[in-house]
Amino acid sequence: MRPNVSSRRGLPLLPQGLPRPLRGLRRVVVGVDFSLQAEFALARALRLPLAQGASLGVLHVSPPLDGHTGPDGTVAGERCLRRSVAFACRRLRQRPDVDVREEPHMGDAPRVAAEVTKAQGTELLVVGRPFAKYPALPLPDTSVLMRLAREVDTSVLVVATHPGRVYHRPLVAVSFSRESRRALELTMRLCPASTPIEVLHVVDTREEEEALRREDAPLDQWLRLRQERENAARVELWRFLAPYRETGRELGIRVRTGDPGEGILEEALERDADLLTLGMSSARSRSALMERVLGHSRCDVLVSRHVTPAAALPDGEGPPGPVAHD
Repeated sequence: MRPNVSSRRGLPLLPQGLPRPLRGLRRVVVGVDFSLQAEFALARALRLPLAQGASLGVLHVSPPLDGHTGPDGTVAGERCLRRSVAFACRRLRQRPDVDVREEPHMGDAPRVAAEVTKAQGTELLVVGRPFAKYPALPLPDTSVLMRLAREVDTSVLVVATHPGRVYHRPLVAVSFSRESRRALELTMRLCPASTPIEVLHVVDTREEEEALRREDAPLDQWLRLRQERENAARVELWRFLAPYRETGRELGIRVRTGDPGEGILEEALERDADLLTLGMSSARSRSALMERVLGHSRCDVLVSRHVTPAAALPDGEGPPGPVAHD
């Protein structure tokens, strides 16, 4: 018989202290440009679970003046920012412990947001997503949203739809990495304890299927390949989720084969997910998978990003590599 082997990598990464359902966010920043999408982002941020004594910063980065350039009707960004902050204060009137702050800045929005979030130790940056055009087109690589996801060294929540309620159909895409574990735990913090969370792993079989295609292999080999890879992934995913099931959280298992980006988007669409979470390492500034999902997703996207420790991990391994889906 094989001896029981325990690994620290299988343990949840949340620190000890308060029970999990009570561990709300302490430092949140919302980026606003006074558009309808920015209003969605602010409304979503106000629905997030905030810890006692939390701070909520409302950030606006602009040139010296916003609005019309003529002598009449020029609107200062600070005035609009104060209105947004006043709205947030009214919504949080039952939470006098939450500190709502104005964050007026000038300059390049992604660069300023990266500096502000780093200086304040922000846990989550919330921004709005531009409305999708039909036929659906991906976001340009140089768009502000793409730059924010790449340059801000903290988790980013991209809000695409009106936040009518708390998240109730979250989907987390994992690759069994440390970043995936942190992404799952951040999703658990954002969703009520009673909310089931679907966890998806997409097995990348593109190279193997291409080899079968070149060999003109029969159909039964294709089916056998997918079945074997799916079964192995289900076992690994079950082990990955075991520590969280012990807490009583309801977690569903989803396995697909093929292209990871395509599989993640299809699963989110089929399940009508309202939140799609990806884990990303801060060791890399770009991720083809993240950019593809962010550019095509129809629901809110949470890019969970945490600073990679420079020292060895507790189990003796070096810093984790990037998400394996890339």
